[in-house]
Amino acid sequence: MYCKKCGAALPSTGFVCRSCGAMMDEEQIKTQKRFMEEKEKTKIEVNLLSDRYSREPIQRDYKKQKENKYLGAILIVLVVLILVIVAILKVM
Repeated sequence: MYCKKCGAALPSTGFVCRSCGAMMDEEQIKTQKRFMEEKEKTKIEVNLLSDRYSREPIQRDYKKQKENKYLGAILIVLVVLILVIVAILKVM
């Protein structure tokens, strides 16, 4: 839908044009409410295109992300230690 005052695209939520601040007319508000009701009925949350087009829902294991954070911290500490050792050896 487009604003009848300025022609800008209307937001999918709310009843006011973000461009000019004009209020939607009754017909547009009814259409907006119907759209929001249909959206509430489906309640499908899609984050990735692969989720949208896959036949089975993808189960993700978010525990691995925490393990990767610890691994990253360990790698950073090792790199810093190596740099300190190299700096000490160059001074001698």
